[in-house]
Order: sequence, then structure tokens, then C-alpha cells
Amino acid sequence: MLLIWSGWGILVVPVIVGTAVVVGALGGFALRASGHPELTFVAVSLGLFAAAAANWLVGRRLNGTPPRELIDPATNQRVLLRRLHKLFWIRMEYWSIPVALAALVPLLALRNL
Repeated sequence: MLLIWSGWGILVVPVIVGTAVVVGALGGFALRASGHPELTFVAVSLGLFAAAAANWLVGRRLNGTPPRELIDPATNQRVLLRRLHKLFWIRMEYWSIPVALAALVPLLALRNL
């Protein structure tokens, strides 16, 4: 698989996967310990929502840094240099939207209970 990123955009993958696995596993353990193992899909959904929130915060923090301002000596015009952090040409924080939508899918199973 080919990954294309700029800046720290590659962090989308470990932030989303790591947060989803850790929060989902902890939620699953808590649900099983409380006597509700049939609701582990809620832990999956919670893990994905937490991953979306964590990725949004990291992406906004990285892409929110102010641009570097330079003056072109030839024309005396101001030039702003901004480093954007992207994965597959999509800004890091916007990857949280499909992850949050994916978190809604396990909750659709609640309709069948």
C-alpha cells in the first residue's frame, strides 16, 4: 500500500488506530466485567469516536501553527510559509469525519436488540 503524506500527516494512522484499539479494549473489558458482554460493539463505537476526537485535536494543533513570514528582498513583498500536515492530500483533522461516521455503524446494531 502506498501512503502519501506531507508534514506529520502520517500520524493520522497511529493516532486513529492506537486510540481506537486502546479505548475500545478498555470499554470492552469494562462491559464484560459489568456483566454485559453482548454490548461490546458499543465499546468499538466508543473507541472510534475517541479516535476521531484525538485525531481532530492533534490535526488542529499541528495545522494551527502560525505561518512563517518572510520578506522577499527583490520585491519587498511579504511571503507566508505554511506547513500543512496531510494524508492523501486531505488535512489531518478532516480524517476525523469519516472515522466518526464509521463509529455510527456499530450503533445501528442497537436497533436490532
